[in-house]
Amino acid sequence: MSSEKNNASGAKRSTSDPLNDLRLGAARKRLAESRNEEDAIEGLREIVANLLGCEEIGLFRVDRRTATVQLCWSFGVDLENYDLLQALGNAGLQRVMSGECHIDLPNIDLPSRDRFGATAKAQAFVPIRVANQTIAILAILRLLPQKLAFDRADMELFKLLSDEAAKPLFGPGAHSTTATEGPGMTA
Repeated sequence: MSSEKNNASGAKRSTSDPLNDLRLGAARKRLAESRNEEDAIEGLREIVANLLGCEEIGLFRVDRRTATVQLCWSFGVDLENYDLLQALGNAGLQRVMSGECHIDLPNIDLPSRDRFGATAKAQAFVPIRVANQTIAILAILRLLPQKLAFDRADMELFKLLSDEAAKPLFGPGAHSTTATEGPGMTA
């Protein structure tokens, strides 16, 4: 994303990162060109795998009428019995439902081979939103071994996915149903 700052002489200079702009443009284009839900899910998988460096992801649909979160799709891991509420906790789920990304990386002090072991998974939970309502949650569960953390460019990609993935994934009529949110939600 481009922004401007004044340099020492007072002239404006761009702080845009051309590589990140290309990355975001490619993600936006891939989502926009999705032909159907299956293609949109494949596009989301490509974006998360290739641009974020992730090998395990899941997409959970939020149903506010029944106060539940149901698995729609996963890649690289069987999430059939994954407990999203346990992974996030009530407070974390509340923050994601209100539109905030939740990021939990393993302890950087762990040796590299243990940092991404079975018990030390990187996690990011990205709300997929329509009209300021979370209608789905993208769970990013394991990064590729060479990727140690999320950076500013990743945060911008999370924002793009949060704001723009709902329509290609769930159709032009994607909407959120109203009901309770937060601690009453179950996974």
